[in-house]
Order: sequence, then C-alpha cells, then structure tokens
Amino acid sequence: MTAHIIVDNRTGHAIHVNGCGAPFALVLESNTYHPEVAWPACLQTLTIAVGKSTYPDTLTARYDQCGPPGNHGSTHICVHGQPPALPAGDYRVVLFQPTQVVPAPAPIPVRVTPA
Repeated sequence: MTAHIIVDNRTGHAIHVNGCGAPFALVLESNTYHPEVAWPACLQTLTIAVGKSTYPDTLTARYDQCGPPGNHGSTHICVHGQPPALPAGDYRVVLFQPTQVVPAPAPIPVRVTPA
C-alpha cells in the first residue's frame, strides 16, 4: 500500500543527512518478525527543508528476503521472484532511518489479512 512519511521540521534550518534515495523507510514488524532494512549502496546528501516535507513510500506485507529452494542462506522460498506474503496477524508499521535523523513516532498497529 502507498504511504507517506510527513516530517515537520521546526528547527528553523534545513537538516542535511547522508543517505540514498530517501532518509526513511516503513516496514511491518511483529513480536516474532523483525525485518532487516537494506538501504541502496549509493551516497548522496539529502536535505529536509524547514516546514513540512512528504516522503512517499510503499508498504508491503511480504518478508524482507527470499531465495531459491534449497538455499540455506534464506528461510523463505521466493514466489514468482518475490518474497512470500507475511502470514495473517497483528503487525506494527515502524519507521526506519539509516541514521537517527528525526525522533521516531510510535509504531502504528495494523492487521494483515489473507488475500
């Protein structure tokens, strides 16, 4: 699903951070599932302007990684080249940052239901 991360920078000055693409990502986690967030391997200076800035993101109810059958490095087998869907249940939407840029908001509870 499409999501938007809204940052209200009230510091009075722009915030400059190193990153790649966007300084934030949203993921689903649960009490038993804690995904590893992988950031692209580029380095650029990102600027968070004074006032409100919006960063679009896509939130998916899939595992963070997968591999072919028999691959011992991954616990989930790819389905049509993608990680399989997460099992139905209770999750939290969590904001990840490669470095602490802004205070993280409280996680948002969500329920994943079968397709």
